[in-house]
Amino acid sequence: MNLFLPRQAVDSFRDLDLALLKARGIHLLLCDVDNTLSIIGDQGCSPQAARFLDEVRKAGIQPVLFTNNFQAHALKVMHGHPNVEMHTFACKPLPFSFWWMMRKKHLKPSQVAVLGDQLFTDMLGGNLSGCYTILSSPLSKEERRDTKLMRKLEEMVYTSLEKSNKLKREENHVRIL
Repeated sequence: MNLFLPRQAVDSFRDLDLALLKARGIHLLLCDVDNTLSIIGDQGCSPQAARFLDEVRKAGIQPVLFTNNFQAHALKVMHGHPNVEMHTFACKPLPFSFWWMMRKKHLKPSQVAVLGDQLFTDMLGGNLSGCYTILSSPLSKEERRDTKLMRKLEEMVYTSLEKSNKLKREENHVRIL
């Protein structure tokens, strides 16, 4: 179960302490798109997400949009912020895309953080590849059909992690113990 356990949890990308990440030695932030930076149905990058991506860059950390979705979808959702590198069809949780990105950027796993809203893709993939994992609460309750199924499986993992006193869920917040 520890492979699903994030190292940190935030309510939203807006709550991420970028100075702390930089002090931790993070140089690259792999950001999930759907329900982490954007809400289903978004037709462009929200002002908050655009500001966040700019703040990540200003903190000396390179943001990369890292999604399992196709490029056409990611471009539509993040329209208006084309100056952010994008890696689509990442096949998370398989670690190969994570490793490929680290090799491409000449970074070690300890220098890479993964920000995402799902245990079975973002957290598992980040942990399998040795990266620092940050769980974000989903921006919306609305989900794609395949994600709804995964959320039911996630519920079992969350319950197990709570029973083993590794995390605590409170309303829409997860606290790592």
